[in-house]
Amino acid sequence: MPAHTPWQFEVEVRPADWRFPAGASWLAGWIFAGPDRFVTDLRVWIDDRPFLGLPGLPKPGMDEKFNGRAGPPYSGFVLLVTPHRGATRLRLEVRDSAGRWTELLRTAITVAPEAPEQPPAGPLASRLAELVPALLRLHAAHPDRPLAGLADEVVSAALAVPLNSLPNPPFHGALEEPTATGRVRYGRLAVTGWLAHRTAKIRRLTAIADAVQESTLLHGLSRTDVGSVFGDLPKYAQFIGQADLPASEGGPVLLKVFAELDNGEKHLAFAQRFMPQILAGAESPLPPYSRLTLARTLWALRSAAGRHGLATGPAGQFFAAARAAGAAYEAEAPRPARRITAPGTSQPFKPAPLRILVATHNLNFEGAPRLVLELSRYLGRTPGSSIRVISPQEGPLRRAFEEAGMSVGIVDVSKALAASSAEKFNSALDSAVGASSLATAPQPSREQARSHSLINWNETDLVVANTMVCFWAVHAARRAGKPAVLYVHESAPVRRFFGDLLPPALFHLVEDAFRDATRVVFTAEASRGVFDRLGDGGNFRVLPSWLDRAAIDRFAAAHGKAALRAKHGIDPAAIVLLNLGTVCERKGQHNFIRAAELLAPELRAAPAGRRAEFVMVGAREDGFLALLRQQVADAGLPNVRFVPETRENFDWLRLADLLVCTSFEESSPRVLLEAALFGLPIVTTNVNGIPEIVTADEAWLVPPGDPLRLAGAIREALAAHRAGDTRRADRARATVAARFDETVSLPQHLALANEAAARLP
Repeated sequence: MPAHTPWQFEVEVRPADWRFPAGASWLAGWIFAGPDRFVTDLRVWIDDRPFLGLPGLPKPGMDEKFNGRAGPPYSGFVLLVTPHRGATRLRLEVRDSAGRWTELLRTAITVAPEAPEQPPAGPLASRLAELVPALLRLHAAHPDRPLAGLADEVVSAALAVPLNSLPNPPFHGALEEPTATGRVRYGRLAVTGWLAHRTAKIRRLTAIADAVQESTLLHGLSRTDVGSVFGDLPKYAQFIGQADLPASEGGPVLLKVFAELDNGEKHLAFAQRFMPQILAGAESPLPPYSRLTLARTLWALRSAAGRHGLATGPAGQFFAAARAAGAAYEAEAPRPARRITAPGTSQPFKPAPLRILVATHNLNFEGAPRLVLELSRYLGRTPGSSIRVISPQEGPLRRAFEEAGMSVGIVDVSKALAASSAEKFNSALDSAVGASSLATAPQPSREQARSHSLINWNETDLVVANTMVCFWAVHAARRAGKPAVLYVHESAPVRRFFGDLLPPALFHLVEDAFRDATRVVFTAEASRGVFDRLGDGGNFRVLPSWLDRAAIDRFAAAHGKAALRAKHGIDPAAIVLLNLGTVCERKGQHNFIRAAELLAPELRAAPAGRRAEFVMVGAREDGFLALLRQQVADAGLPNVRFVPETRENFDWLRLADLLVCTSFEESSPRVLLEAALFGLPIVTTNVNGIPEIVTADEAWLVPPGDPLRLAGAIREALAAHRAGDTRRADRARATVAARFDETVSLPQHLALANEAAARLP
């Protein structure tokens, strides 16, 4: 092996003297990247033709030698190549977890003269629709890297011959997800299919889409079609689950599914390369639309195609494809950023009494409903004002609204949200909330009258719609001739967010709500940027979120850590790492558990004293929680616990030592604001509006979906905590107190409500 590279490897299976026969040949061996680096992909170049291999396969003996255990990561690899006639050179390259390709081997080869000629590749023109957005996103994610080099990566990935794998008898089965594309939600890939063995029992199925995060699949579910078609196979062969997905660097991702038999053998059952389809969660964004950016991208791709021997194609076909790719880029890209500020509050204003109808998407004890509860209380303080609340769902927060003097009613808008057209949506909405023109509204039914009495449009001055999910309330206000303020707490584009929630025919109605609302309020510039193309009317505003600092200070003064830990059964000497928020895919608690697993050896080896506890508060009994519990059991983590959703969030923030936020999407998360005021050190993902709350000087910021870097940040935060270093936490508290205290921020929201009610420009 070359002496200049830190990699260790061996190609154990290859033709003698690198003399390839005609047809396909196998290459196999092992690679060790080092203790802190992992192989995520592998390819061989035969002249200018790339062939993708299968890295990360179990290699008994070598895995134990390098890792001190069986793995993962696994060190074995295989490739299947078909050298063409006249080929003279072979190069072996590997890709690490940072997305860097490294050449390990370069050698001269000879190929039998009867080998096939090099097959022609489709022209660049036929590939622009996929290559242009791929290069744009890659360049936006890595602006410091040369565009030409990124273009080479994108073209190489498109040209590469993939190597997939299906079960070999006595295994039988099918991988149904992913196929050529894979559905990804918040960094997790859906994996489904069936697998059976004719003679042995499958003890466990695992899936891995990077080098180290092996996820257990739920296997052994009934599959009637297997039994009816294959009478000699077990019918309990269905598997479902999720695999953690590494951040994509512009190319396909490799999924491997392993089957462990009851005799201890571990076999590769499936290998499938796919392009991720991001349904929810972080995705490399397109850069703001620019003709110059498009031209540079097209030129870079054309040049890279030339370097890889890929024909451009007929000029007419190329330019037509370029125009189509440019039109798609213009339609999907954000517009150049423009800061839209809040209405000025430096001039005194006299708030007018307002009769406000608040629509919230539910009445659960969650961040957005809690925010609108506090906003409603504040708006209702103006003498003569009144607040009424409607929601499609019942929930425990109803009592808090009613105790604050607000009437609360449940409205059924399910038929409107299931409508197959705009006309049917409007008709169903009118029936649900009586939103048609008051002068021409027909006589309502008894059920409709009960719902309409909650609203009374004649006594409504302003509608406040809380969250994008309440877009329907903006349409109701418009049809009733009333002004509306839409509060947007989401940070996902409309069509992606509602992909599984609404019929596609209603997507444009959600977008229309952004245009039709008198004001659209965001609490983070980053969230506003997601919807920038919908704000042509100048109705967007960015206002700070809010919280009651005085109430937090009073609580902290009145409640000691020791008493609260005794109340909740927490070891008084433990170091408590708290993940607070609804346990769900978007919050990314699977990465919190993975970080706990990565840190477990060093935490166990620490000197006797305070043990670490990883606590997730906000658990709901559902499939995701079941997968998390399985993840904890597989990792053997006794110091991880789940706590159901509770109204006692302050208890947990007061008794904790460290706050860890693992979310994939957040606008202005309440938990970070509260944690800062409680003086907790914060480790958080660097997504959407979070860096507008805390910077790298005030918290430890990490990318979403990266448990390795999350574990590293927690390690640093724990070291600072043990050393009594509170500098970041102190700075975070000062920043949040100055910007987000309700005495500072809520007057701005009151001014905006009056502005909207007066229909000011």
